[in-house]
Amino acid sequence: MAWNVIAAYVLDQVFGYQGANKIRDNLIALGSRRAVYRLGGSRIVSLPLVASAQDAAEWIDVEIDGTNLAAFTANLRVECRTMAAGTSVTPKLRNVTDATDAGTGVACVATATDYSGANQKQTVVVTLAAGIKKYRLQGTPSNTTNATFIIGDLEVFVTA
Repeated sequence: MAWNVIAAYVLDQVFGYQGANKIRDNLIALGSRRAVYRLGGSRIVSLPLVASAQDAAEWIDVEIDGTNLAAFTANLRVECRTMAAGTSVTPKLRNVTDATDAGTGVACVATATDYSGANQKQTVVVTLAAGIKKYRLQGTPSNTTNATFIIGDLEVFVTA
């Protein structure tokens, strides 16, 4: 879908379906632009060696009003790694306002430093709650034996 140049309307000019369609197409183009929110995390600093949900290193809370975003798509884009395959890490986006999970990824046991292993790059569909809520990236190591790493972004966009 291409961007439409729309001339300014003047007095006594008829507004018809062609103009409305151009405006609609432009609104879809603008809505399709992905809003990307950095959530923090690190490829160098490990999550704490605790076998429960932990905040990402240098996490950044993102505050979003999801009231009018029901038709939008929200994805957690996250990269995961573990130092040894005996320990997995499961990423998630936590709604810290309501103490609920907005979306949870799958366990990753890959150790590749270039993040080419299975489940090292994940796209997790998340549900944004209505109202103003804070969201935070977290990871859950499976045990306390080996270091695990997560880093991610939240993307919000329209699919028309």
